[in-house]
Amino acid sequence: MDKESVKKFYETFDFEKMIDNKAPELIQEFLDGEIDFISAHIKPNSLILEIGCGYGRLLKIMAEKSKRVIGIDFSNRMVELSKENLGAKNNVNIQLMEADKLTFSDDSFDYVVCLDNSFGNMPEIELDVLKEMKRVCKKDGEIVISVFSENAESIQRENYKRIGLTTIQDDGTAIYTAEGFYSRRFTKEAIKSLFNNVGLEPEIMKVCPINYIAYAPKTL
Repeated sequence: MDKESVKKFYETFDFEKMIDNKAPELIQEFLDGEIDFISAHIKPNSLILEIGCGYGRLLKIMAEKSKRVIGIDFSNRMVELSKENLGAKNNVNIQLMEADKLTFSDDSFDYVVCLDNSFGNMPEIELDVLKEMKRVCKKDGEIVISVFSENAESIQRENYKRIGLTTIQDDGTAIYTAEGFYSRRFTKEAIKSLFNNVGLEPEIMKVCPINYIAYAPKTL
């Protein structure tokens, strides 16, 4: 699976179906746990960048306590949905942008986050994305990702069947489908290796059995 196939999927898939249908219990636990973590973890009045903001589920939460939130996504469709959902928020800005080619200046944000397993939907560019996240984060700011753990395969399959994806296959670390969807799972060791490769030392925790949240300060 390559980046362009994934990008095509996000431009054409009916995400309203995914939003409206009830998620499996563990998926909902993942989603709710992220909200609890972000709400408790992020300091008030911060400047935040969300990578892969999708339709704006977490932008809305972060905007309630932050000075300004910028969301980027590589999908025109996701950017349009996010703008529709958050158009009334005057401290939210949403832009079409590639996660591995951010146009922001160095040291711009207090927090740079990639949530909802968006980091696991980026075949071939994960390390480049993490490098960019670090670059645009302020010194003593923080980089945060939330991903599926190695225990998530069965619930991934259940969830993707629920939203109508077909020919669901697994290569041992990631699900991929006929439509061009890709969703990777991570071990703690894989997360730590990625972070260490860009000079970050992460703390890694769980909000549910199928999730890891990794966060690291930018010290250099």
